[in-house]
Amino acid sequence: MEKNILLVDDDDRLRSLISTYLEDKGYKISICKDIEEVDNLTKYFIFDLIILDRMLPGGDGLDLIETLRSRTNTPILLLTALGEPQDRISGLKNGAEDYLTKPFEPEELYLRINSILKRYENTYSKNSLVSFGDFSFNLKTLKLKKGGIDVYLTEGEKNLLYVLSKKMNSTVPREYLTQNEFEESDLRKVDVQITRIRQKIEKNPKKPSFIQTIRGSGYRLITD
Repeated sequence: MEKNILLVDDDDRLRSLISTYLEDKGYKISICKDIEEVDNLTKYFIFDLIILDRMLPGGDGLDLIETLRSRTNTPILLLTALGEPQDRISGLKNGAEDYLTKPFEPEELYLRINSILKRYENTYSKNSLVSFGDFSFNLKTLKLKKGGIDVYLTEGEKNLLYVLSKKMNSTVPREYLTQNEFEESDLRKVDVQITRIRQKIEKNPKKPSFIQTIRGSGYRLITD
């Protein structure tokens, strides 16, 4: 499956070079040049990796990492011209998976991207069982259980719970759920399916503990 990468850098020339190089390697690239664009885009789309420049118009990339971490667990590769050890340590402490100092060879960037994505995929492939409260959802069989007893799900409910489970504890945009489940863009259908899932897993569906609504964005599955 084609990997979606968000490239964030205010240098037009570097942004163009990186995006062209990675597209030639088979990646789908979306680009942003400032913090406001990133904030808007990540509210509605999910990416497999974010390549983030440390210094951006409107703020520090480290502060942006904190914002992103509040809504997604997408791995982040930090780019910066700051090459001191303390700068690298700050980036990693703030939640970046890796740190690459400018200037760099495109091939090194490509290898680091592959390494991050492989580690990320291996971590989640090992955790095929997602638990929340008395429930467990198997990402391989798409079966939901409560205390070992199967809970019936329709195919649509299975698919939505699968996406939420894959992105557990991260906000999943309603538009993204629509693209993954329905042929036509119909946000209302997603909301109806979410309501039905809540009726099966929540003690009080009107005040959900597990599938939370993130106002203006989408939904988030809270796991143990």
